[in-house]
Amino acid sequence: MQVKTIQEVFDWTVQFHTQMAANFFSVRELMGERNVALADYCVDYEKKLAEDLIGFKAISEINTLNTYCYEYFLENKDIVQFTDLDRDQDLNAQAIQEYLSTQHQKVLDVYSYLSDKAQSPEAQEKLNQLHELEEQGLKQMMQSINRHADM
Repeated sequence: MQVKTIQEVFDWTVQFHTQMAANFFSVRELMGERNVALADYCVDYEKKLAEDLIGFKAISEINTLNTYCYEYFLENKDIVQFTDLDRDQDLNAQAIQEYLSTQHQKVLDVYSYLSDKAQSPEAQEKLNQLHELEEQGLKQMMQSINRHADM
């Protein structure tokens, strides 16, 4: 996927969460019984984040950041490529946490960069809201994984 505009950033982020959900679903059979519930939780939460972003995109009009989107993705070409979970590793709670953190940090970095470049308070506010949505989603998943590991 080529990302040049802020609308394409929305699309990229929705695709990111959809791929994360599909990836967790695809590795369920490689996990022990205990971690299958964890994978199911990640599938559901990633789908929820994608749905939230679709709703956010529907109410947002941001056009001033297109140049900065293009520059960011041009300089960070590898970010567009989705990284699957390593099927050769032990897919336990720690591995899932590390994977989620690493992958979601890519999205957080995009929104931080774009927020810093925003020229209008409205665009900056919307991007800060998206960053907060992503950050809170990641925190929620990490807390749930920690609770699951404690059980």
